[in-house]
Amino acid sequence: MNAPFPQPSSDYAALRRDPEYTELNRALLGLVPAGPAPAVLDVGCGDGAVSELLLLRDPATSLVGVDPDPALLDAARARLGDRARFAVGDASSVSRLFPADVFDVVVLANCVHLVPDPAEALDAIGRVLAGGGRLVFNSAFYSGAESPADLPRYAELVGAARATARKRGLPLARSVAGRPSGLRRTVEDYQAALAAAGFTDVVTDERAFVLGPRFLTALCSTPMFATAALPGVAPYIAAELLTETLEELYESAPFTITRRCVYFSATRP
Repeated sequence: MNAPFPQPSSDYAALRRDPEYTELNRALLGLVPAGPAPAVLDVGCGDGAVSELLLLRDPATSLVGVDPDPALLDAARARLGDRARFAVGDASSVSRLFPADVFDVVVLANCVHLVPDPAEALDAIGRVLAGGGRLVFNSAFYSGAESPADLPRYAELVGAARATARKRGLPLARSVAGRPSGLRRTVEDYQAALAAAGFTDVVTDERAFVLGPRFLTALCSTPMFATAALPGVAPYIAAELLTETLEELYESAPFTITRRCVYFSATRP
């Protein structure tokens, strides 16, 4: 084997553990303003990986993490102990969970594409941010994230995995509803949503990252990718099949892909 391929998972755990994915999020921390004991809300905190990076950056941070998955919050508590507080919720519920004007910074680390209603979420976030507070978020999953030169590689991966699924008699659906709505959003869509929610001083930055097979394996493990690639197949089986296909393609001709990640910073007036 020319490169390590981690075991697939049926959720986002493999992606969160991937070091290249971690670098996508680490770059986001540079947008978090420094200040004396800032109050920070980490929305979609998952198992606390980015929360931990925020606390390492500034141990005086008063940090609260929110995620809709109680099991992930248990993992975050085990990771961070009493250095942070956690609550079950999502981006749209934060204004019901917390008082108004209570946070200096709100962070969404590569999860905004999973938010079903950005307008509702930005309204809720604006309510809990203090005046002059900063919202920062990023996404490597949006319309334009893939390099045009790499699109044939994705098509080859999905096509080969579907062919194998059919040969094995797996219940592959005939049609799909299309790409998840978050993957269809553009940079301009997010900019317009921020403006409509009243945020100002919006700064946008797109960066390209060269990613290897570990990242692709982790990407194949996500329900978002696995169910879109192999509709009708159980996500864990789809992830295993996609990983198997990826290994075969890589052994035939090693490759990397280039993926863009977009970063936003905005201020609540």
